[in-house]
Amino acid sequence: MQFLCYILLILGVVTAKATEQPLSKKPLVKGKTLSIASQYIEQTPSFDLYLPSDYHITTSQRTYPLIVTLDGWLLSETTHGVVNHLGNTASMPKAIVVSIHSHDRFAWGPELYISQSGWQGDKTERIAGFAKGHSQSMINYLQKELLPFLKSQYRVNDFRIFVGASPTAAFGLHTLAAAPDLFNAHFLFAATDVIGQGYTPDTSMIDAIVKSLAKNPHRKGYLYVASAKREAEENPVRYTLSKKLQEALAPYSKTFKVRVEHIDNFGHYPMIIPGLLSAIDLVFPRKDWDIGKKFIELEQQGDNTLKRILEYYELLSRQVGFTVYPNLNLTSNAACIRSSAQRLRGQGRYKDADELFNYWIAQSPNSASAVAGLGVSKARQENTEEAVSLYRDALKITKPDNLRMRTWLESQIKTLSKQ
Repeated sequence: MQFLCYILLILGVVTAKATEQPLSKKPLVKGKTLSIASQYIEQTPSFDLYLPSDYHITTSQRTYPLIVTLDGWLLSETTHGVVNHLGNTASMPKAIVVSIHSHDRFAWGPELYISQSGWQGDKTERIAGFAKGHSQSMINYLQKELLPFLKSQYRVNDFRIFVGASPTAAFGLHTLAAAPDLFNAHFLFAATDVIGQGYTPDTSMIDAIVKSLAKNPHRKGYLYVASAKREAEENPVRYTLSKKLQEALAPYSKTFKVRVEHIDNFGHYPMIIPGLLSAIDLVFPRKDWDIGKKFIELEQQGDNTLKRILEYYELLSRQVGFTVYPNLNLTSNAACIRSSAQRLRGQGRYKDADELFNYWIAQSPNSASAVAGLGVSKARQENTEEAVSLYRDALKITKPDNLRMRTWLESQIKTLSKQ
């Protein structure tokens, strides 16, 4: 009898689980995979494209920096995830991420020798299987096909970051010398040995970078190179190379920023996560990009809050060399136009609040929240007719499935119309 009860219990659990169904389901759309024809690469690569969360609801004047990786399996979702999180928390500019799925990620490095890298073997040995010498093919693909396509189809600006790891770091280092205008910043991981490899047995990539910078000593750029600390401890040549790189590029430090690190407690590939955060900090320093408190400080300085916010973003734009825009609407974050407008409205500072709401509407005309927010402000100022008009405009652009917003707007229109 006990055994029978046990069997019935198991069958009941299995049946219950088999009949469980989600109440609703929809796909998680983070990006899309595209491919364009190439006359430079025989096996045309596909690439993942990730757009900022507000891309489709902002005006065409808003452009975004471009981040490119050649490591679809390794860096694609990692880079997008970190960049998306920091962009959505006002910790860096929102960016477009493109991750190229190479059929052979070892193919794109230039022809390199062991040289000073500390790798096993004689310095005169070519690095077989690591850098196969097809770098110019990838440079041509990027310069003449992919970047023009992205420029024509998406709102990318001219600030570009390359992210590479191990073999693709070799390609990134090569572009510093062979295609210096291709990228503004290079984030290179598992690479403090790669900088010791060379085009000849007696030179290194450090020599090639210095030679390139000497031709344009005022060139602006960022170079981040890092590896796991335990790998440097096993091969101390990495410490020597790191010091040599920093010393060699020191004469150009006013305009060309360099950071080299050996990251503790993370291995060859896991170190990419803390490394990416440090690399982003090199280009977008936390002291300037911890913007949440800055918004509140600007609000506390009296009238003309929008003017001061825009002036601060002009300062950030000059710092990085491209136009950076204030975030319009971030979830649970003080550092956006919505939050600032709502705080000012709550303080009864309607002139300042309305300027911010109107800026939000101008930058994102299809945002029902922006239009409704201005409507609330007008209602509190007893501009009933204008408030009703704004609520009706907001209702027209509210998404059909946003029942909560639609119900709220309809109730406000009904209530105010009776007054």
